[in-house]
Amino acid sequence: MFKKVLKFLNTFEVHAGAISLGIMIILLLLQVFSRYVVRRSISWTEEVALIFFVLSVYFGAAAAIRRNQHLRLELLLSKVGPKAKEVLLIVGNACFIFFNSVILTGLYAITKRLRTNDTRSAITDFPRWIIYAVILFLFALTIIRLLQDSYEKIKTIKRISVEQRTSQGIKEQT
Repeated sequence: MFKKVLKFLNTFEVHAGAISLGIMIILLLLQVFSRYVVRRSISWTEEVALIFFVLSVYFGAAAAIRRNQHLRLELLLSKVGPKAKEVLLIVGNACFIFFNSVILTGLYAITKRLRTNDTRSAITDFPRWIIYAVILFLFALTIIRLLQDSYEKIKTIKRISVEQRTSQGIKEQT
């Protein structure tokens, strides 16, 4: 049971992002159908589709970190050894964590202000702070995924060090 929960949590972003993207596509198809076939536009579908688009982007960003599929310039990484590569990737993660922390801090202030002022979306009258709170959660999740990735890279560095010492010991014996 625990392994199933852990597996779900490790792939949560992928599933949530796919669901968000699916809902967005359905809403946009509904909008096109209602506008061109029924000749009546549904006012709220664009606003809600945009919200789900933004959510799918941030779910995707967190999932890309978990799967090591984020875009990065690998020119330098291909020129260094495996240990230095992992160190550079950790430095990159640290920069990404710093960036997300800055965004998270500002986003928290905005979310708090939206909640205090009870700001609502124009068409659906949905409280905007809830949408921003979900994005806040996704930035925090991205930081958690970056920390997990950095931890895995530290373990890889230790493994590489042990392998290097072992191979040097074998060379010295022969």
